[in-house]
Amino acid sequence: MSRQYRLGVQLLQRKEYDRAATTLGEAVRDHPRDALAWSSYGLALTHLGKAAEAELALSKAVALAPRNGEAWFHLGVARALQDEWSDAASAYRRAVALEPTDLVAWHRLGVALAEAGDEPGAAVAFERALVLSRDLPSGGPPSAAAAPAQHEGPRADDHAQEGGEREGSREAKSWLDLALSLLALGDEEEAVAAYERAFTLDPERAARSLFRPMLRLMTAVGDEGAPASAGTGEGPLGPPRPEAVRPPRRPEVG
Repeated sequence: MSRQYRLGVQLLQRKEYDRAATTLGEAVRDHPRDALAWSSYGLALTHLGKAAEAELALSKAVALAPRNGEAWFHLGVARALQDEWSDAASAYRRAVALEPTDLVAWHRLGVALAEAGDEPGAAVAFERALVLSRDLPSGGPPSAAAAPAQHEGPRADDHAQEGGEREGSREAKSWLDLALSLLALGDEEEAVAAYERAFTLDPERAARSLFRPMLRLMTAVGDEGAPASAGTGEGPLGPPRPEAVRPPRRPEVG
């Protein structure tokens, strides 16, 4: 393990991504067969928004170490940043095959499949993410058992422009994405569950999201054309959970 690699990982952990990319670039130049160096280099490039360069670096990483689930996850993010949704889904599938308890990878797989038009596949991935999420402390981060085993530093995030935000807010954004995707797929109950988790992490962001207006729009009219009966319920969403009214196919979200 080279000195440049060790220093690059330290810089990644401190979120000094420019310096990390420079240092890790030196590491892969001097040690072109070092899969971990290529993976960390790709991660640094992803955080800098250089998705195409990151994809090249991460492709080298998985070619050298095809059982590195974390590298496959990062490759999926780099592809998603370029709207390469089918290829992103392929990378995420490899990631969850290698790390089957990686909640975030299952979630990202669901998003990629939904964007690629595979709604049944997306529903399966989202369901797996929700099953894993129920094993976590309420509102808390993934436990060590649920976290990827090869965690070298900050994970790639396909909301990289939010890198300066606190961790809870970025995680809330992921849960809000999941909630909107589930709502588009017609799974209102699970969508509300995902929204409520986002609310526990960042109430202000959740309240500003499009989720509640979309939910009200989709459940405003019942089967007979009258307002849907809400019943009773509790939770941060305010109004009770809706009746099972199926929304239209994947509505556009601005």
